[in-house]
Amino acid sequence: VDKVAPRDLPSPAGAVPQGLQRAAVRRIADTAYECASGTLESASRATVSARILSRIEEVRVAAGDEVAAGDLLIVLDARDLQARVRQAQDALHSAEAELSLAQSEEVRAQQLLERGVGTRQRYDRALSQRQVAAAQVERLRRGLEEAETALSHAEIRAPVAGRVVDRLAEPGDIAAPGAPLLRLYDPQRLRGEAPARESLAVGLRVGDPIAVQVAALDAGMAGVIDEIVPYAEPGARTLLVKVSLPQDRQLIGGIFARIAVPAGERAGLYIPAAAVERIGQLEFVTALQGEGEGEGGTAERRLVTTGRPH
Repeated sequence: VDKVAPRDLPSPAGAVPQGLQRAAVRRIADTAYECASGTLESASRATVSARILSRIEEVRVAAGDEVAAGDLLIVLDARDLQARVRQAQDALHSAEAELSLAQSEEVRAQQLLERGVGTRQRYDRALSQRQVAAAQVERLRRGLEEAETALSHAEIRAPVAGRVVDRLAEPGDIAAPGAPLLRLYDPQRLRGEAPARESLAVGLRVGDPIAVQVAALDAGMAGVIDEIVPYAEPGARTLLVKVSLPQDRQLIGGIFARIAVPAGERAGLYIPAAAVERIGQLEFVTALQGEGEGEGGTAERRLVTTGRPH
């Protein structure tokens, strides 16, 4: 049996078909990007909680509702607080009456002293009683203000304008100080937040333009770097990059987003997309050999791997 020694064999080539359109392969240096996967978050987020321990009477919003700053969100049981306010008011009124009497007694003692029919000791006692009564009124007035402030805590209002995303309590539940009841965010201040590789993130600057891709909406948009957290995660070796976005009512907080981080320049070979022939999962191009533009050239099919379209 005849054997062929190992060597390079030329691939079979054929004549160039008539009417074949030719296109030159171009080498282009372009900016390379590395996608950092992240999330759309709001620059203004708030967790609403109670400042007092009380039973919830009403929850006036649901998830998805938009609220303005100061809108009433939750009403707590305020019967105990209202009773304390009334007690403080009654005590203040009583102290004010005592102060009025002490002031009158001070005036009478001073007049008697000036006419020489009263004693200095009586005047000093009346002056002291008036000062004690005035101090008592001031103390009870501050107590009333404190009771009224506590009563105001029974109405929980929106700290900022935004959209409610979590309703964590229902009427009848007990609201404890610091326990979250609602979560809301400002949909007008959404931004993309993603951890970028530290070797690339150190070259970014606040104010640099950067592209953001929102996969759920199949939309790309131009953003601006708003903040770069100056701390690298030790395990991942990344820096958190925050990119402000233009206002768009379609954007929703918490959805997936990608940030295109510039990664230097990368040269590539480019040909027209129509020159690529696909057979199943394989990609081929026809390369011209020999004369090229002139007569006598040969055509050779080659297997190629394409990158991203430009």
